[in-house]
Amino acid sequence: MRFGVDLTACWRPRVGMVTAAMELSVRLFATPGPAFTAFFSRERLPGIGREVEAVLSPHRHEVLNKLSWLPVVEPQAGLDAILYPYWPSPPVRRRGAPPAVVFVHDLAFRLRPDDVPWQQRLYLGSLLPRSLASAAAVLTASEATRRDLLACYPLPDLAERVSVVPLGPTSLDLPAADLPAGLAPGFLLAVGTIEARKNYSRLVEAHARLHDAPPLVIAGRPGWNGFRLPERPGVRQLGHVSDATLRVLYEHASVLAFPSLYEGFGIPLVDAMTHGLPALIGNRGALPEVAGDAALVVDPTSVEEIAAGLQRLLDDKTLRQRLATAARRRARDFTWERAAALTLRVLTDA
Repeated sequence: MRFGVDLTACWRPRVGMVTAAMELSVRLFATPGPAFTAFFSRERLPGIGREVEAVLSPHRHEVLNKLSWLPVVEPQAGLDAILYPYWPSPPVRRRGAPPAVVFVHDLAFRLRPDDVPWQQRLYLGSLLPRSLASAAAVLTASEATRRDLLACYPLPDLAERVSVVPLGPTSLDLPAADLPAGLAPGFLLAVGTIEARKNYSRLVEAHARLHDAPPLVIAGRPGWNGFRLPERPGVRQLGHVSDATLRVLYEHASVLAFPSLYEGFGIPLVDAMTHGLPALIGNRGALPEVAGDAALVVDPTSVEEIAAGLQRLLDDKTLRQRLATAARRRARDFTWERAAALTLRVLTDA
């Protein structure tokens, strides 16, 4: 069998959905048996071996690829099915197009529209309903996102076509860098794009209420709307960091602070669990499902609860040890090899 994978949008920096799409695709390509054709924007992406057939689009722009280029090339590629691991499939698919399997990472554009660029709201609002209607199968990374999807799009027979494929951690199999200058082990760590949905404003306020608090270290690139955090004593904003630096941050933090207002999955939480790092999470979206018993859960809209939870984690060594043990155990449920195997099963049945 030969399967296609649309990676035309994955020339972007490897964060969030790009990380998920690329990690999943690399593991799929390593699966013995089927052959794969990958669709790229202009050039083959680093890390994709020559055993994968490459079809190159002349376009960078997502709209051009989805409206004009992909509808022409996907029926000509000799595919048994095609995976769309980042954005939806083309809204209009020609006769002979292979069955499409579409990954829906979250419903933020519907559930928290003010946190999403208007262009993305317009694009997904226009394409996703048609994509869902025509897809042979739909994947989500969590049961929470599956429920959100079915609530937002109560299409006939959609529930039968949606499967959950939990994701894995960021691949950090490389030597750790040194800690950033002036930073000692034991800090609080927050990881993610600097945007309102990540709830950094409340986190920073909660940190200011802690007694004898270690520094709060924030690692993440600026978001789409120019959202910025004010400079505060004890808060260190690193911006985007390399994988080697991210690894050393996970290894030397005392707690992951992740009181996000909405996540469709939450790769930073899985990263933390992989490193045995206790976590504080918000009780919204997929985070409680992903964490299981391996995190302290709070109301992310309450600065008081966030502060009390962080203080408890800092003061209670026994709690931190218990959560660290549970985190390592829970992390074993989230691997890219498992995600690839589940995805391949869906592609085969599409």
